[in-house]
Amino acid sequence: MSTDRSRALALLLAACVALTGCSRVVSGDARSAPRAGGASGPIQPSQLDQLLTPSSSLSVLPGTPLAETDMQSSLFIGADPADCHGVVAFGRYPLFPTNYTGREARTQTDGGRDNEHQLLEASASYPGDFSASAFLDSVRKKVDACQRPVHVWGDDQKRFTVIPAPLISDSPNIAHWSTSLAGDQWICEYSVIALANVISEVATCSANRSIDNGAVAARRLKKIEELLNATG
Repeated sequence: MSTDRSRALALLLAACVALTGCSRVVSGDARSAPRAGGASGPIQPSQLDQLLTPSSSLSVLPGTPLAETDMQSSLFIGADPADCHGVVAFGRYPLFPTNYTGREARTQTDGGRDNEHQLLEASASYPGDFSASAFLDSVRKKVDACQRPVHVWGDDQKRFTVIPAPLISDSPNIAHWSTSLAGDQWICEYSVIALANVISEVATCSANRSIDNGAVAARRLKKIEELLNATG
């Protein structure tokens, strides 16, 4: 896989919707913050690791599972216009509100080839007064407002152009869209799931849409519902 394409894996963020590749630890790291004000929600920070795909549990190529890999320094950390960062890149989790009570992230890849497959995920919990529907409305409005080529860059400040596609119809609890890298076959698909006091983002990147992003997002939503039923 070329160096340029490796850096382009963050046509994500969504997300880091709004998750960051290699020199700083991100994979499986508990990105926790002091508990925000307001009543605790039904899903606790300690449960967030259940909302990440286990390492090596997903394979696109036979015998080559995706494995947890620190991709922090490869991800796009800025965008112009800045408001579109979360729409076109996962680095630094630009879509996530900052008053989270806990956060977990994991990046996985089967690494190194031109047809590399990548799975980038983050989940965060929020105080009990968090409005999942209002948050998803804001994400959808941001995707709609960023239907234009967006300049992005990573730690080395080298610039690329990302082209977002319109929202794809999905569950009321999921905002789903994709992006492409100008002049390349590289495509990233984003799903941002929000329910109760939790946000979970799934970004899948490859040259051929090799990972079924919608299926991963549907499983994530089901898991959130299971956690809610267990605490209800």
